[in-house]
Amino acid sequence: MKKYIILVCILICIAFIMCGCQRKYYGKGRSFTMNTSALPGYQNDNITAMSAENYDRFMHASYIMVTDKFGEVHKLKISANIKRHEWDFSNLQSNGIFKNYVMEDGSAKKIGVDVSEHQGVINWEVAAKEVDFAIIRLGYRGYTSGNITTDAYYSANMAGATAQGLPVGVYFYSQAVTYEEGVEEANFVLSQLGDYTLSYPIVLDREDSMAEDARTNDMSAEQHTQAALGFLETIKAAGHSAMMYTNRMYYALYLDLETIYQYPVWFAQYADEPDWPYEFSIWQYTENGEVPGISGPVDLNLEMIPPQ
Repeated sequence: MKKYIILVCILICIAFIMCGCQRKYYGKGRSFTMNTSALPGYQNDNITAMSAENYDRFMHASYIMVTDKFGEVHKLKISANIKRHEWDFSNLQSNGIFKNYVMEDGSAKKIGVDVSEHQGVINWEVAAKEVDFAIIRLGYRGYTSGNITTDAYYSANMAGATAQGLPVGVYFYSQAVTYEEGVEEANFVLSQLGDYTLSYPIVLDREDSMAEDARTNDMSAEQHTQAALGFLETIKAAGHSAMMYTNRMYYALYLDLETIYQYPVWFAQYADEPDWPYEFSIWQYTENGEVPGISGPVDLNLEMIPPQ
């Protein structure tokens, strides 16, 4: 009898709550209405707006939303095995020429450029006064022929930058299609380093060339990852610091990130602020920067984590 009385009381309470709080629910993230008489200052339109905003925050906190080169949007679950960054990008500042990230103690991140033969002759005596580091292209593999070539201005840029005491690193533009070709590219880089002292890593630059006849077009994410590892593992085995560079789309769709994130990451996204959830060592934030001593547009970067 006592159990029966308790059950009746529970049913009466449920019925009372349902009558007093009218609610319609249309699905995850969609708007709903409820009785707002007990919520002074709130109307249903306020609640609808907050529902949409909260859903958007949930999605971006849990997933990477990325559009591929064909315009298709992909939703990728954020890995719990890769360290997330803790930066507050409201701390970004700009003087009209350079961005910077100012930390709580008032100190700022280092500013750098990356250059290649596309910038032509650089006046490093002038440029070195404007930036804190430079990463210089050593060479590249052709996206159709597969031939490996030294950047035409590699030697001049290395000599010019280091003569001014500017800390430097080098990068190689890869179009390797196998692990073995990645090893080949790395060995080419090692053979071209000479006696230069590197303060920054040897960087693997892999990107989708977006060309119909590119030799990498039919590769899977696993094949892209293996080609990258051939380079990175060879550089590391030679006693150098190895780093991966690419853009948001390539990181998200072309690579096994948990594998690649064993190495420092240089992240390219041309935006007011990056929306990548994971830590990265360098952020390339524009390809249209202006630096005295360098003719024409140049890539600009912020060093978020000092190189190891």
